[in-house]
Amino acid sequence: MMKSPIFILLLLLTAAPLLGQVTLRGRVIDQDTKEGVPFSNVFFEGTTKGTSTDVDGYYELTVKEPGDSLSASAIGYNVVRKPVLPDLAEQEINFYLGGSSLTLNEVVVIAGENPANAIVKGIIDNKPETRMSARESYAYESYAKIELDLENIDAELRNKKLLKPFDFIFENIDSTSDEKPFLPIYINEVLSDVLYVKDAGQPKRIIKAQRATGTNNQTVIEYIKRIHLEYSIYDDWVYVLDKPFASPFSKSGLNYYEYYIIDSAMVNGYWSHQLKFKPKRKQEPTFYGDFWVADSTFAVQRANMRMTPDANINLVSRIIIHEEYEPKGEVPNWVPVKKKMVVDFSPAENAPGMIARRTETFKNMRLNQVGTKQDYIEKEEFYLLDEVKVENDSFWQAARHEPLSKTEQQVYTMVDSIQNMPLFKTYVEVLETVFVGYLQIGKVEIGPYSSLYSFNPVEGDRFSIGGRTTRLFSENLRLGGFLAYGLQDQQFKYGGNVDWIMSRKPRTTAGLAYVNDISLNSENSEEFVQGDLFSGLFRRDLLMKLMRVREGKVYYERFWKNGLSNRVTFLHREMDPYGGIFPDGRGFNFAYLSDPGRLTDIDTTIRTTEIIFKTRYVKDEMIVDGDFSRNSFGSKHPIIEFQYTLGVDDLLGGQYTYHKLNLSYRHYFYMNPVGWMSYRIRAGKVFGNVPFLLMEVHPGNEGYLVGRSIFNMMTRYEFASDTYASLMLEHHFDGFFLNHIPLLRKLKFRSYATFKAVMGRLSNANRDVNRLNLFEPTDVNTYPGFRAPSQHPYMEASVGIENILKVFQIEAVWRLNYLDNPQARRFGLRGGVAFYF
Repeated sequence: MMKSPIFILLLLLTAAPLLGQVTLRGRVIDQDTKEGVPFSNVFFEGTTKGTSTDVDGYYELTVKEPGDSLSASAIGYNVVRKPVLPDLAEQEINFYLGGSSLTLNEVVVIAGENPANAIVKGIIDNKPETRMSARESYAYESYAKIELDLENIDAELRNKKLLKPFDFIFENIDSTSDEKPFLPIYINEVLSDVLYVKDAGQPKRIIKAQRATGTNNQTVIEYIKRIHLEYSIYDDWVYVLDKPFASPFSKSGLNYYEYYIIDSAMVNGYWSHQLKFKPKRKQEPTFYGDFWVADSTFAVQRANMRMTPDANINLVSRIIIHEEYEPKGEVPNWVPVKKKMVVDFSPAENAPGMIARRTETFKNMRLNQVGTKQDYIEKEEFYLLDEVKVENDSFWQAARHEPLSKTEQQVYTMVDSIQNMPLFKTYVEVLETVFVGYLQIGKVEIGPYSSLYSFNPVEGDRFSIGGRTTRLFSENLRLGGFLAYGLQDQQFKYGGNVDWIMSRKPRTTAGLAYVNDISLNSENSEEFVQGDLFSGLFRRDLLMKLMRVREGKVYYERFWKNGLSNRVTFLHREMDPYGGIFPDGRGFNFAYLSDPGRLTDIDTTIRTTEIIFKTRYVKDEMIVDGDFSRNSFGSKHPIIEFQYTLGVDDLLGGQYTYHKLNLSYRHYFYMNPVGWMSYRIRAGKVFGNVPFLLMEVHPGNEGYLVGRSIFNMMTRYEFASDTYASLMLEHHFDGFFLNHIPLLRKLKFRSYATFKAVMGRLSNANRDVNRLNLFEPTDVNTYPGFRAPSQHPYMEASVGIENILKVFQIEAVWRLNYLDNPQARRFGLRGGVAFYF
């Protein structure tokens, strides 16, 4: 049947506009966060042809006569252009936008309050109800992924002799971002249940499954996790690498930022506004970026925040935070959907660097349900890696909230290939020897290398070698020891120890140790860990006060789940100070009168037997158990330690009966924006008549290196007390002052100040039995004796500059009193090494 001419004409008229049309689809993506850029512009430059992306960054554009290139732009990003193929009817074109500078086009503000400021005030006023912690309880499943990528790996570096054997790994470089290619080298995936109950403490993260490429060392895994600490954008300060940054939603946000409304649209069913923000001043710890906020509830729906490039932070060139929220329930509770943080570590411009990315997604969100409280009480965060490690690929494919990218999937295979290379194992052994200090040979580690050589006036040149067993020998038992020899005294010194992990959950340990060695300190091994490399170097030309020490001990220690730990030690110790080591009789001439009425009854050695009880409490301390050690990653709460020591006479030759009580309290807190302060308080008392070496010998410093927990202008054994209290204050201004001085601002120097004081007394009885060692001023380089800081507190203060070349510090210290000691100095300079991001 012939078709109607009219029908054919209509068909041609209808189809004519479709001939030659091109449909373009794709996504506009933030190059750094890999998230879609909502409501960005996709257009042909110089024409009116274009469209906008949706809330997830997707677009579709159909045009009859496409240009040669398609452009994408968004406020805060650089424009990106991509070629268009005119003969292909359907094309997928994706854009990766990189962040642009902080500048905005001129904004005209009409008289009256900036409307953007009114919105920000609404966010601030409503955030107590908006933030997740306002809920009575919540629970959800978290999938967190941490990825470490190497960047700036140029051809010259790849061709280096050391890296040439690993050339195959560079085939996995991801260049899809159209910007800087990167090489994924590490991925850690964690599946957790997160529980929170209001007023019960911090949220608990119960790890259900975890796996990581490249390492099964739990300490290393947890340390990498600490790059991205828990935070909330609603907090006044967002902490990244322990550095505080002013949040754009802080109560004082209007003092730090300028805000502008740049768009409005429907998002998640709510009329919403997009605001841009930038810092008001240079080199302050601030962000720049944009966010979407719901008009009626003032809840942030999406936020993109970037660290200002001139912020005073070390080794970090970028910090990027991306967050998404959605409403849940009839009365909307805004809950997180996704959080991302990107930290770009760059030791120097154009040098190889590392990008640390963390992505967390949220699933099965449950608010204010009855069972959450019981789960919170019953479940514990403590875990052992072996108990949660899951390597099964099918498990992770089902468990992930979003799939891995192609390059991420290749990381697991790549890392396995590298680890099986003998040359890689050699490189790892060399690095571990350098940074850990031990060289592993089979089931034994030799070291530490820092103790191989030292010098002192008794031994002269001292050589030492030590070792300990590894996990390959036993997972629960470690044997260790050392042997040393002095060329001048021609005597061997030695020691050994056995450590036994009785249980890992809860952590319970026991052990024994013996040492026969020379020491600079009168404290026992439960109170002090002796250094060795610098003990004879970088010090003033003062008599080195040494003693021969023989000590044996047995200990038992248990760590409880609530941050409490207890330790009991049985210890026997003999001390023999080296007196008369020079021909003229100078030396550490110790003398104790066991019977003050008889000057002929003088003790020049000390034998003591002690039972020591120690208790330590830290709330919410982050602890990671290693093979045979525990590593603390700190806590926001104070560290409280109490110790009771009982000295027992006539037990194993012990000469004294006494009781010693000691309490210490240390903490730090931020005083934003003027930095942070730490303080240490210590107090105690000794009951009984004892040699001054068994009292509280206040720690002095005869070297030129800075010591945080000692008195840097006090000489060793200058002050001792049987009743005492001390205070040490330290304030780091984090560039608060020096950032305002143009020349110093570029160097990123930071200032700090300290104040230290101790007050003590000496009972009449202890003064009498120790009177042969009481302080007597002398110009001779010998030990002048001790005294208690009883007339008034001993005090010293300092100011310093740190962050010199990022790691060095120099400090000017003033001793404020007790200047009648000829060995004392009113003023001194000290140097040191300290690194803070």
